Amino acid sequence: MLHILAIFLIAAPIPVDLTPEAGEHNASAMRFYDAGQLGPAVDEFYAAYRLMPDARRDRAGRELLLGSMRSTLLDMHAATGEAAPLCRLQAILKEHVDALMLAYPDDPGLLETRSARARHEEVTADLAALPDDACEPPPPAPAALPVLPSPTPAPAPRPTPAAAPTPTPANDHDVPPRHLRIAGGVTLGLGAGLLGVMTYGLITEGRQRAYVADIADKPADCPLTPDESDDLRASRERALVGRQLAIGTGAAALVTTALGVTLFALARRSARAKRWSAAPWWTPSGAGLTLHVKLRGAR
Repeated sequence: MLHILAIFLIAAPIPVDLTPEAGEHNASAMRFYDAGQLGPAVDEFYAAYRLMPDARRDRAGRELLLGSMRSTLLDMHAATGEAAPLCRLQAILKEHVDALMLAYPDDPGLLETRSARARHEEVTADLAALPDDACEPPPPAPAALPVLPSPTPAPAPRPTPAAAPTPTPANDHDVPPRHLRIAGGVTLGLGAGLLGVMTYGLITEGRQRAYVADIADKPADCPLTPDESDDLRASRERALVGRQLAIGTGAAALVTTALGVTLFALARRSARAKRWSAAPWWTPSGAGLTLHVKLRGAR
């Protein structure tokens, strides 16, 4: 018996101003941001930014990513008080302004250029209140002196333990067949329950289709009212649900009934003519019984 689980993932839409590759990095950055991991979020935003290098063609997308990086870096600075986020923001803003100046040499007063330049001046003013070397990389750590390993004595040979005798597995021919009968009874009971649900689905479909037929048989000169039209549509939907319920539970009832009959048939066989093992299993989406049966031919 095979159980197929279909998982449907609903992904957040990619902004239309971003390329598909940049949109993937932007979605990853948003996941990091929602998880409170601001450093990886900035890295993903910047990776998306670098995938859109044309300041003229990718103008809207680059502005969107620049705003995300600026907001995240300011959040990092507010949370840690360190100068590194401001230093990185200053460098990104300068890179953005330089790219806009190259893309629009005849329009130095472009709105995006003036906005990025103003933000760059704000960050520069904030950094001016910090030490002059705030944005300089830290000096490299001194190289650690090599530590020579101390000589260790060779370990004494350990005596080889004697091989433990292999226990003889218990003969599984002595397992009573009542376990199979119990499993068969539970499976048949489940099949009976599914048959009951199938019957309910068939009855529901029949009632709803009869109601639809009564409404649809009205004279042609007597149009349906809005309430009758709504009832007609709802009845058709309920009839379809009833049919699907009947088909699904009917198929499951057929499988479980066949399995239950098989278990009872195996229980009637002689314990000397079979080997079997049964193990129940369950998952969040269902449960079942795994049965391994090995039949031996006559000698």
